[in-house]
Amino acid sequence: MRFGGVLLVLLAGAIGLGELETAEGIVRVANQEMIRALRVVTVERGVDPRSFALLPFGGAGPMHAAALAAELGIETVLCPRAGGVLSALGLCASDRRRDTARTVMLSGSELSAARIAREVADLVPRIASGLSGASPEVAYGMRYRGQAFELSVPGPVDPDPGDLADRFAAAHEERYGYRDPGAEVELVDIRLAMISPGPQPRPKAAGSSRLDESSRTAFLDGAWVDTRVLRGEPPAGLRTAGPVIFELPEATFVLPPSWRAEVDDAGTIRAERE
Repeated sequence: MRFGGVLLVLLAGAIGLGELETAEGIVRVANQEMIRALRVVTVERGVDPRSFALLPFGGAGPMHAAALAAELGIETVLCPRAGGVLSALGLCASDRRRDTARTVMLSGSELSAARIAREVADLVPRIASGLSGASPEVAYGMRYRGQAFELSVPGPVDPDPGDLADRFAAAHEERYGYRDPGAEVELVDIRLAMISPGPQPRPKAAGSSRLDESSRTAFLDGAWVDTRVLRGEPPAGLRTAGPVIFELPEATFVLPPSWRAEVDDAGTIRAERE
């Protein structure tokens, strides 16, 4: 028995439950923790998760995706072909970027277009060297005088102070629910990034490797059910209904009963609740 199995037996004995009930409880606790994290970045920010698709990543993320989606009322799950190595792929394909920042503390007459443009221009040479085809991206940290925290406001390299103040007021109203037309605005800092486009990966055609099919019983939705198992990369156009376990090269995607799935041209598995 593997080490994990030994721990499961010991835990089950310690809490007085069977091994299956203990394993199911562990999965439920893990799911609830992930649901809590998803609520933090959606519901607690006023975003309705039902308006979005859920995109899991990591080797085990797709195993939990359908259960998390059902709990949050999400109807669609997108399991990318490279889901198990999505972070590594993102690192390889991401833009090349360098960042710098400067505290300026400008307000009143000092908050002029010429002064802001001069500060930005002085920052560019510090990080632009060696980045071919790089373009600048600027964010201005702004606040009302007397506030302890500033908001990051994107803008051009040579912004108009009035336009920046309007952008800040709109961002402040969106974040805090109000704006203060009579308050003095301060420019606290300038954050500059020089960004050079990253490489464009060209993956081979979806489903170009062998796909093996088998079946086994799996414990899904509280019951043992005969489950179709697809091992390898599914070809584009494949359609199936749960229960299915996709054993992908870098991840495992579980499609429970009452879900259906289709593979698109890029190899992404699009699953939807029936």
